Amino acid sequence: MNIEPSSPLKLFNTLAIDAVAEYFAQPATMEEVNECLEFARVRKLPLKVLGGGSNVVMADHIPGLVLKYRAQECEVLHQTAKEVTIKVGAGYDWHQFVLECLSMGWYGLENLAYIPGTVGAAPVQNIGAYGVEVKKCIKAVNGIFLADGQVFCMPAQHCGFGYRESHFKGELDGKVLITSVEFTLSKIANVQVGYAPLDRMAKEKGMPTPFELAQWVVEVRKSKLPNPMQLPNAGSFFKNPVVTKEQYLNLHSEHPGMPSYAQNDGVKIPAGWLIDELGLKGVYFGVVKVHELQALVLVNEGGSAEAVLKAAQSVRDAVKAAFNIELEQEPRLFI
Repeated sequence: MNIEPSSPLKLFNTLAIDAVAEYFAQPATMEEVNECLEFARVRKLPLKVLGGGSNVVMADHIPGLVLKYRAQECEVLHQTAKEVTIKVGAGYDWHQFVLECLSMGWYGLENLAYIPGTVGAAPVQNIGAYGVEVKKCIKAVNGIFLADGQVFCMPAQHCGFGYRESHFKGELDGKVLITSVEFTLSKIANVQVGYAPLDRMAKEKGMPTPFELAQWVVEVRKSKLPNPMQLPNAGSFFKNPVVTKEQYLNLHSEHPGMPSYAQNDGVKIPAGWLIDELGLKGVYFGVVKVHELQALVLVNEGGSAEAVLKAAQSVRDAVKAAFNIELEQEPRLFI
């Protein structure tokens, strides 16, 4: 197992922050993971787990041993005429996994196409897009506790999934390494086009097949979200806030064009609309700017974590002052 000291991580985070890990390793088997755990135990090093690096804001220097698990196996556990349950290695590229499922006639993830990151990172954030969250397809999450090397299999109902939340992002953050995820997918197509702009496209072109829907999602995301290989970013930087119905009605009376989506606990308002309404697209905050086409995206042009977080706070302050809404950032701090 190659454990590298003073390892640069600029290529392993999509914000391209010039971070350096005290130690860095990319295990691909449980044996290699255990070797890394022993290495850290002997040297009394803290352990950090890195996924695809697409949803983190990295500190300039990261103490301890950073682990990036790269196993990419895909195994069919059970199937019937109507559905299939598969186990997928945490290191599998997420978008490639979605495309592979569609090629096999396994449906349910098409709305989540073209989301950057890995399979192992998907349950941490409970990734979601266009009215679909990954939790609806997850059966269980497998992994290992970093403290003692004990393996676990956590059923989806025990993962604490919420809007862009899970126990892996909360109480288990920094305590576990996810090694694989089990998904139950349908063999019967049931496309979801309730969210704009997919709804508009369906009205113009007719209902799509699951593969066509994934292509639409890719097309829309490419038109709105910059490629991190060209413009360093972490995708959507802010969560869509949910406000009370009363607060929404007050806001709507002042801003009749405000889009909204009814929720069980209130009304969801697109954070991108709030930022765009303030004219912040293309605005620089130091070396970090709000993207010209997608107000949810912050583009890093050479800044540190401090610069990125300072820019994010400036955007949050502006939204708070104008709408009395507190925006919450999506990317996690990696320190």
